Amino acid sequence: MEICDYGISSISWTAKHDPTDTRKPGHMPWDNTIRILIDSRCEIVDKQTGASEWYYLITPCRTEWMYRDDMLWKNDPNLEFVGIYSSNHYRHGHVQVQDKLRPQQDLSVTKNIAVGLPDFHPNLSFYNNTTELIDDNDVIKATLDLQPIIATTQIQSLDGKTQVNIEYPIKTMNFVEEKNRFQVDTGPILFPDFNLEAKQDIDKLQLAFVCYNNRNIAEFVSRVPTVIENNTGDSIESMEYSNIKRLNVSTKLFGCTN
Repeated sequence: MEICDYGISSISWTAKHDPTDTRKPGHMPWDNTIRILIDSRCEIVDKQTGASEWYYLITPCRTEWMYRDDMLWKNDPNLEFVGIYSSNHYRHGHVQVQDKLRPQQDLSVTKNIAVGLPDFHPNLSFYNNTTELIDDNDVIKATLDLQPIIATTQIQSLDGKTQVNIEYPIKTMNFVEEKNRFQVDTGPILFPDFNLEAKQDIDKLQLAFVCYNNRNIAEFVSRVPTVIENNTGDSIESMEYSNIKRLNVSTKLFGCTN
């Protein structure tokens, strides 16, 4: 089984200079090549046909002006940039309820990768040695030994037509050694919302964190438009991790070395 080394696995593409971008002060008028590490990946499998596709979630970054000498961070306001990519489609852009400045950078819009990012390619590196951590004490020992731990969580759709295999590094591990208990709280990962009506599978994927203390049940909290009210009754809508789902899953944890 191939397990990604998330410390060095990445994706790359070249963003062409856009002469129609009139924002000030503006980027330098150059093409820009990007390499961004992968935070997690997931495979969506059509159980009826056997067809499958991998999707990659990049590490988020912030909005910036490229290669200027006078200023780098944008402040209108500064926004998070994140994206989901496969060999066929991608969604990337600013994390906010609605991008009024640049609709083409709306995270909710799916694009054809051959058209928008023709030189896109994943740079995947896999661990040489992986050992499944069968027992909870194996998980605790690997944690104490400072060993990288990668998990896979498998989810089945209620109609039985789709299987999703989520793979991700364990960034936060809690444990009580004398009780032989552990609890994972980690992310962001890719999480499918099977209830969404969508033409493409990529449109069903949300950013989420996952929490569990056994291998059969997990809770996911996904990032969605969320109304926040103050004590005067005023409200705003922002993107927050607020949609919680508790699901039956099948999780495996692996200790990994090179």
